[in-house]
Amino acid sequence: MSEAVGPEAWWTVLVGITALLVAGACGVALWSAVPLASYVYFALAMAVLAALGAVWLVLSLIGWFKFRAWRWSLIAPALVLLTCALVALSGPSRIAFMASKDSLAAEAQECSTSATDRRIGVYQVRRIESVEHGCLFFIEGGLINSIGLAYLPGGAPYLGVPRHDGDIGYQEFDGDWYTFVQVF
Repeated sequence: MSEAVGPEAWWTVLVGITALLVAGACGVALWSAVPLASYVYFALAMAVLAALGAVWLVLSLIGWFKFRAWRWSLIAPALVLLTCALVALSGPSRIAFMASKDSLAAEAQECSTSATDRRIGVYQVRRIESVEHGCLFFIEGGLINSIGLAYLPGGAPYLGVPRHDGDIGYQEFDGDWYTFVQVF
């Protein structure tokens, strides 16, 4: 009776390293989704994941055809699918907001206009601006346009995408809180 032969050690090590690198890239993708949209880091994480996807594909094919091993190859795609689901469901930004809501609410009550960078909760706030019946928190992120969180207990003046340069478009987020994009 012959014993089942497993994959060679080099293959197992490379699949493990690939899975660790994928986990790191997925972590960066999740972290970059926290400030609503940090596109530079997110794009970098996606480029790294694409390269690692090619490595994963080669290792998976070798594992399947040479060693009849495939279970270890499932770790990387499982991490990517979990990351995609969390980002699609806005998990990172929701968790960040829940962790920062009390600090943001305290600042919103005072809403002193400020152009000084500072951290409020997990957000790097670039500017605070008092508006009629509320407060805008411009946060780090966005590619060209300014993005942020708005506390507007009376409701947003406009829901939807910005209509022209300098305009702010709001989207409902959590109760009296809205996300916004200001087009430039």
